[in-house]
Amino acid sequence: MSTFIKGLDGLVRFTRGVSRLAARVIGLALLGVVAFIGVEILLRKLTGHSLSGVHEYAGYVLAVLSAWGISHTLLERAHIRIDVVHGRLPPLSRHALNVISLLALNLVAWVIAVNAWPVLSKSLANGSTANTPLATPLWIPQLLWAAGYCWFAFTTSVMGLRVLAALFQRDVPTLDALAGMDNGEITEALPAKETH
Repeated sequence: MSTFIKGLDGLVRFTRGVSRLAARVIGLALLGVVAFIGVEILLRKLTGHSLSGVHEYAGYVLAVLSAWGISHTLLERAHIRIDVVHGRLPPLSRHALNVISLLALNLVAWVIAVNAWPVLSKSLANGSTANTPLATPLWIPQLLWAAGYCWFAFTTSVMGLRVLAALFQRDVPTLDALAGMDNGEITEALPAKETH
């Protein structure tokens, strides 16, 4: 069993690393879009001409950012959660709600991922392009978007398996570190196991 847990811990660290890298890359792309929009505004004010494609590419970046950023947000426990009742429940009930919410999120993630691929497939089959002067092939942004949601489904699956393993082992620190409410503490890795 400990080999299985070590493997799951390695997968959690892997998903955290990939998600952090994706968040940084998409963050840089977002900064690039902001700069691009700023230049476009200045050109429009100073010369009366605008750059084509600014709004189109900003939309693509935002779609890709939302798809990839959601995994990083999950791993950092930064999703918005209403904890009015949660904090007043006994520990067993809190842990049960945390596990149920993560498993429900996993189901939603897979529904989104499964439904993202037909959108991409249809664009590839039809050779669809954006209805803009740039006529961007839609499969390019859709591939990045769909891959982000597939990564989210994979991440929630890894987290769900690790949380279920922690639940069966009655490993409360791991349950809290992975699925508990974020109380402002920074959790870089899983809690260290005590050795006897």
